[in-house]
Amino acid sequence: MRDVVDLIIDASSVINLSNAEALAVVAALPNVNICVSPLVVGECEPTCAAELLALQEQGTIRFVDPNEVSSERFLTLLDEHELGEGETECLALLLDGDYVFCCDDGKARRIAIALADQGKVVGSLRLLKWAVEAGLCTAEEAFEYYERMKDAGGFLPDIALEWFQS
Repeated sequence: MRDVVDLIIDASSVINLSNAEALAVVAALPNVNICVSPLVVGECEPTCAAELLALQEQGTIRFVDPNEVSSERFLTLLDEHELGEGETECLALLLDGDYVFCCDDGKARRIAIALADQGKVVGSLRLLKWAVEAGLCTAEEAFEYYERMKDAGGFLPDIALEWFQS
């Protein structure tokens, strides 16, 4: 059983999960507090942002207080790594807080692993695998979510159904 995890999620993962209609599934993960930063909400198109707001109102995700983000850390990371603002905000929270970072953007993941720890960086597929382990969906459903993410343009690795079963 995992300890409780505060998970800061980037727009790339939010959008992939929303496109797959799987955002509510991962928001229901036990022992995982899904946290969304202000800039990430702003990077989502209106339907996705509305879904985030509904999940926040239900209490299944938390919006991060903007004051939790160090302006100095944010600006330094933005200058040093040339990531998008949402990814940079999540990275600042990862480095200054006790978060696990969920991101599907390859460059942002590589930087996060280099600056933090590989165990503190996951992607949307890992969240779907956790959902299978928690009994929130079957491996077949998780694989369907994955296929929807890919069909909608998500840059995800090629995996087989078995990945969700192991």
